[in-house]
Amino acid sequence: MPFDLVTVTVPATAGHLAVLRTAVGGFAARDQFTLDQVDDLRMAVEEAAVQLLRHSRGERIAMEVETTTGGVQVRLAGDVEPGDPVIDETSFSWTILRALADDLRIESAGTRATIVLDKRRLVDAGVAAPDGR
Repeated sequence: MPFDLVTVTVPATAGHLAVLRTAVGGFAARDQFTLDQVDDLRMAVEEAAVQLLRHSRGERIAMEVETTTGGVQVRLAGDVEPGDPVIDETSFSWTILRALADDLRIESAGTRATIVLDKRRLVDAGVAAPDGR
């Protein structure tokens, strides 16, 4: 199965978060995620983007959504102050993200912070998996 990659870059403003939610929702729905999983991804992307927006020192937030073997990986990135943790791992936001994503991590390189969310695809009993099984 070929892997798809979609990249969306929006201004670092609250008014553009809906674009990120819509893009990830459409990607996941097309990739045979359940409706609940699509909603989880939309909420996770919005929560992660809000955290980046709160700490943003740049003009843009970039999102990459990529098909993986078992689901999708979403990478949200923005420029922040060097050493800024973006999300405190004891915060309510981190708890929300952990509940919505199957795997979650933050990567930092200089002023660039990236929140990485992985979501595995669940297959309904009545729907064939993407590989036909």
